[in-house]
Amino acid sequence: MGERIELPLELDDFDVISSELIDGVLEVHVESMFPAACAHCGSVAVAGHGRNRRRLRDRSRGCPTVLMWHQRRFRCRDCGRTSRERHPGVCGRRAITNRFRRQLFAEAVRRPFTDVAADHGVSSYRVVEAFDAYAHTAVGDVGRPRVLALDESAFRRGWLYHTVLFDAEARRALDVMDGRDQWAAQQLLGGLTSQVRAGVETVVIDCHWPYRKAIEEVLPGARIVADKFHVLRAVGDAAQRVRRRQGSKLKKDPTRHGAASYHHSRRLFLRSRWAFARRCDSLTEDDRATLAALFRAAPEVAVAYWMKEAFFATYDAPTREEAERRLGVWEANLKAARLRELTQLWGNLQRWREPILAYFDDRQTNALAEGLTNKIKVMKRRGYGHRNERRYRARILLTCGRRPTS
Repeated sequence: MGERIELPLELDDFDVISSELIDGVLEVHVESMFPAACAHCGSVAVAGHGRNRRRLRDRSRGCPTVLMWHQRRFRCRDCGRTSRERHPGVCGRRAITNRFRRQLFAEAVRRPFTDVAADHGVSSYRVVEAFDAYAHTAVGDVGRPRVLALDESAFRRGWLYHTVLFDAEARRALDVMDGRDQWAAQQLLGGLTSQVRAGVETVVIDCHWPYRKAIEEVLPGARIVADKFHVLRAVGDAAQRVRRRQGSKLKKDPTRHGAASYHHSRRLFLRSRWAFARRCDSLTEDDRATLAALFRAAPEVAVAYWMKEAFFATYDAPTREEAERRLGVWEANLKAARLRELTQLWGNLQRWREPILAYFDDRQTNALAEGLTNKIKVMKRRGYGHRNERRYRARILLTCGRRPTS
């Protein structure tokens, strides 16, 4: 045996014979230091029966690394069969080491499979196989969440959606289920243990009725909070529809006030969109001038804007009692305003009055769920989509933070 070369292989029971760099690939010749034994019956009464060189891809150390394993062959005196020696650091009959396989998995969690395969010069199948081998053991436990959040994620937009369960305070995804209906939400919540369900105090959702029914069925004692952003966006969109309706009236009689006046009014309604969407305390001088001209041209739009601002002010209330008072005043003014867009919207949101006010009992939102859902979309697009739903679920859980605590 040649002189031992000290390299940071960190492989137990392997002895380094030599190493050389060939075309940018580090080849390290090694032999196993395990005692000789029959792979079939375990007998140590074996005789040498030659050697063969086995090429194993190993973890990279600045450049691709290959182990040239001088693998011994034995003939057993007890059972009479021949076998090759084995090593726990080698991945069965595969031409890779276990630690290289784990390295591929660790990178595949954060990056597309094809990118990992190209960087290491292996096939995409090799990366997928490594991911599937370790994904089920790499997912950590659920823990004891206090606040849960439910949101949907598209596996194939227009065809298949998933419901994702999040731990809002630990900032991670807990589980994924096919569909976005009541059954999917019930399966997710019902899959939690009784101890975990008993510790859940608040569940945040969009204004999606099937999710609410599932929570009331599985977690009857939990507080349901309607997401603040979606409620405010719905009210803001209704007010914008009032502005667009008033602007569309100009199309009916463009000559009533002259062509120049018509085009000026049309431009006024078109460019007022962003100023109309802003809160009154964040308006610039130009925004104020634009809205003033808009309100002179269409007083009904002014009513819609201030109704929108009054509803937004409900969420600025310091306590639930004050929020209930402001919401009651807003409902009374809504009847007097007679804006059908806002009236129709509030007719739908009436069923969500309690979840809206529950925000002031525990000020939780779906912001974390929306952010992680966007992270899932980025993961899916970087990989140019996914075809295997089981692998897609594992990618979501590992990418969105459900890792072992130890």
